[in-house]
Order: sequence, then C-alpha cells, then structure tokens
Amino acid sequence: MFPAFIPSAGFAILSRSQLHMLTPAPCDGMGPLRPKEVNTTSNYEIMLLLNPEAEAERRTEILDRIRKTAADGGGSVDNVDEWGKKRLAYEINHIRDAFYYVITLTISSEALDEISRILKITDEVIRFMPVSLKETVTSSS
Repeated sequence: MFPAFIPSAGFAILSRSQLHMLTPAPCDGMGPLRPKEVNTTSNYEIMLLLNPEAEAERRTEILDRIRKTAADGGGSVDNVDEWGKKRLAYEINHIRDAFYYVITLTISSEALDEISRILKITDEVIRFMPVSLKETVTSSS
C-alpha cells in the first residue's frame, strides 16, 4: 500500500495496481499542440577597445571575424562606427590610448556568446562590452 494524492479525494492509500493506473502513459511525440519553434534575435551594441599598437590590417581582421561569426549565427552586423584613437579614462595594463569601435548587431544570444568568446582570447582587444538594445526581432522558422 502506498500513499498518493488524488486531486478529487485528497490523500488516499492505494495498492500497487491502483498506483500504476495513475502513472501517465508514454507519448509517441509532441502531439498536435506542439509550440512553434521561434528563433529570437535581438539587437546588441558592442563597445570595443583595441590596442593602439595594432596594425590597421589586424583591426580590420578582427572586425571581419565579428561580421563572419554574426553571419554564421544567422544574424548581421548593422553598423560599425569607428571613433578612432582616443585617450582612456584610466590606464589598462599600462596602456593609455585605444582605438574605439561601436558595433551594432542583430543576432541570437548564442552568436553573441561566440563573439564574446572570440574577443576574450584576441590579444589586441583591451576591453569590450556587449549591451542589449530594447528592440527585439522575432521570426518563426
């Protein structure tokens, strides 16, 4: 005998065969009420600070890698705003200046994670900060 909660009767003592009757049957699939698969992409902005000693060709490679990763993740780079070389508010690893970039993207969170991972291991990147913008774009697959 096993204690069991029955919604209409409260707690009751049931035999093993009665308890087996309360177990839901296995299902073959998701059924007709399966929710639609929705691919959600969001708008992000990344503030990127690159080492001032990095060559222009290397800075272009880093930005192209961000574009390629965003495209591979099903998103896009909407705008790259180059602010140029500016003085930092404080030294970071004995570096006083940096090249500033503001990159606007429409990507999924998985693609943003991959871009963040790449930027973390890139030597020329001093700092980066991804920020989620308010607008969200949804598309059903």
